[in-house]
Amino acid sequence: MFVTKRDGTKEAFDLSKIQRLSEFACSGLNVSQSELELNMKTKFFDGIKTSDIHEAQIISAGELISKDAPDYTFVAARLLLMKVYKEVSGAASYPALRSYIERGIAEERLNPSLGEFDLEALNAAICPDRDLLFDYLGMQTIADRYLIRERAQPGKTPAIIEMPQHFFMRVAMGLALNEADRTGRAIEFYNVLSKQDFMSSTPTLFNAGTLHSQLSSCYLNKVADTLIADPDTNRYASIMGTIEECAVLSKWAGGIGTDWTAVRGNGDVIKGTNGKSAGIVPYLKIYNDVAVAVNQGGKRMGSFAPYLEVWHPDFPDFCELKKNSGDERRRAHDIFPAGWVCDLFMQRVREGGVWSFFSPRLYPELHELHGAAFEARYIELEAAGKFARQMPALELWRKMITMLFETGHPWITFKDECNRRNPQQHVGVIHNSNLCTEITLNTSDDETAVCNLGSVNLRNHIKRVDGRPVIDTIKLRETIRTAMRMLDNVIDINFYPSERARNANMRHRPVGLGVMGLADLLAIAGVDWESQENLELQDTLFSFYSYFAIEASTDLARERGVYPTFAGSLWSKGILPIDTANKEAVALTAGVGAPELDWEELRHKVMSQGMRNSNCMAIAPTATISNITNTTPCVEPPFELEYTKSNLSGTFTVVASASLYGKTKEAFSVNQEWIIKGAAVRQKWIDQAQSTNLFVPATIRGRDLAALYMLAHEKGLKTTYYLRRQIVEIDEVKQKIGSESAEAKMCSIDNPDCESCQ
Repeated sequence: MFVTKRDGTKEAFDLSKIQRLSEFACSGLNVSQSELELNMKTKFFDGIKTSDIHEAQIISAGELISKDAPDYTFVAARLLLMKVYKEVSGAASYPALRSYIERGIAEERLNPSLGEFDLEALNAAICPDRDLLFDYLGMQTIADRYLIRERAQPGKTPAIIEMPQHFFMRVAMGLALNEADRTGRAIEFYNVLSKQDFMSSTPTLFNAGTLHSQLSSCYLNKVADTLIADPDTNRYASIMGTIEECAVLSKWAGGIGTDWTAVRGNGDVIKGTNGKSAGIVPYLKIYNDVAVAVNQGGKRMGSFAPYLEVWHPDFPDFCELKKNSGDERRRAHDIFPAGWVCDLFMQRVREGGVWSFFSPRLYPELHELHGAAFEARYIELEAAGKFARQMPALELWRKMITMLFETGHPWITFKDECNRRNPQQHVGVIHNSNLCTEITLNTSDDETAVCNLGSVNLRNHIKRVDGRPVIDTIKLRETIRTAMRMLDNVIDINFYPSERARNANMRHRPVGLGVMGLADLLAIAGVDWESQENLELQDTLFSFYSYFAIEASTDLARERGVYPTFAGSLWSKGILPIDTANKEAVALTAGVGAPELDWEELRHKVMSQGMRNSNCMAIAPTATISNITNTTPCVEPPFELEYTKSNLSGTFTVVASASLYGKTKEAFSVNQEWIIKGAAVRQKWIDQAQSTNLFVPATIRGRDLAALYMLAHEKGLKTTYYLRRQIVEIDEVKQKIGSESAEAKMCSIDNPDCESCQ
């Protein structure tokens, strides 16, 4: 059998080359090299190209991945790694860091400032063996999405010019540009990234160290009730201005949450023309189309989440934006609506009371008030008959829950809890969250909130003491201190697409340190999701996480100075997140975090030294970066322990690590009340919010679904995120529920006359 080389010539097939690569790929793993090679042989044919041989090897290893043979994921990763090696250097070895940096600068792909580091010292710090930490999906994700390629040429696929460890070093260097000891800090940052103890967010991984340092993940902005901005206001402080800003933010790959509450409702008076407003829905159609048109630099469709307060007259129509029936001129299928829900509404639902809608044009103060002040003004206006219209609160709640079940929206987020616990309430109001509902920052006509994210890999912060797994708090503290420094550096290095975004970030300097791998940690510790032990463990874990993040920020303040709006904040008064925690959440656990932590000492330190960042913590989704780090996403149970996943390179079998099998439940198998309780325990310690998904069967009754969101409100969650329904075949449902109609059971929540929500 012959093979065809790259130059078109042929040579005899050399099995020994295949065997050497197979031996490397299988070394030290619980796999069979002979099984791998036997599977490979079925894909070889006379005249096969040498490049196709390597691809066949990778595919062969991928096909063998299973629950019973999970280590083949590392075999496939190593084979893919060798492909990257050959594409970058032509050999199975690392080129010098200097040659990569110089090539990247010459190709106009890297910031020339990277050439000013001590490249020999950085090269000595590179650990190629850390490439072996990647599993197949992680390596594939890195190769497809993150590694720098040469400049694109017409008709040619740009080649990768960056090795995986050079990628981590490039990000580390990009985040150390403003450090006094650039090289030393770059090595520190490289180590936490390459060991996968902490991972920066995708925009940071994409762009750090490049010519365009757009490193932020999330933006929150606010629409003003005027078509075009007034001359003496910010150019984006209008309906069309904010849509323009969203387009600019989306161009540079930002996810956006927008507060639309200030815009007058359908039928409200337009004084200048003596006409009537068409409300927010027509503008949301434009907003929707901008999300589609400005497709994040040609990479993916923009992601916009409009937020609306529940007292706005257009809120019932807003709930139906993603409905698959009705007037398409009133629909917006490509955005992600979220309700900004106040405590008074939830109270009226519980009591079966009436709900009143008010014109934001006539009573704009409702938009700027929260808690008791909002309730007092609302009731005053209601008593005076100033409402635009009314409906039973329960009827509106049913609509929200029905649409949530049908379309996944509107997400339900809680205005008063977000503002009640806002460290920055002295300088503004939180009007909305972001695309993923974990960011809770002030917005105004002059400020578009920005948050910079990264997540600690909890799986890597476990040690064994007397054979028992425990949290490695010493390592956790070290990782968090480095991570907080990296996140703070992003603020100064970052490219800001709008001046409103720069204004907000420089005044308040918020960051969002998150976590991933909670399911791994619980499984390794042998703790059931549905247990009091789970709540107690999370209480301890997140008290350390909170303490160390706050401590790191106050130490950065001593070194670098406090953020400009620190004076008057809750921080300045010694009020920490745990001090404002929901009482129902506090009651879920016996103690308050880890007893060895001295919170009084930390309060004193914060008051005397100040804080570098107005906000420190936010638990964001980590779907992509948890793939890179071979851990479970965010703080959720695994969706499935074995599944297929598609990405740019095809479909792959993904299996959970051996530590999870038999030791954890899948997401749909967990009673969701425990998911909410766990989120409530975490929320006590966090100054922002968290992306909390709920996983329910397709047959859930409306009463039970509504009860979950009521529980989330009672336990002090600031936000909720996706409602994920388990799709079950109709015949399977019929078997589960007997003679009762499966169709009726499945759609009972969608029935407007259904009484199951009462």
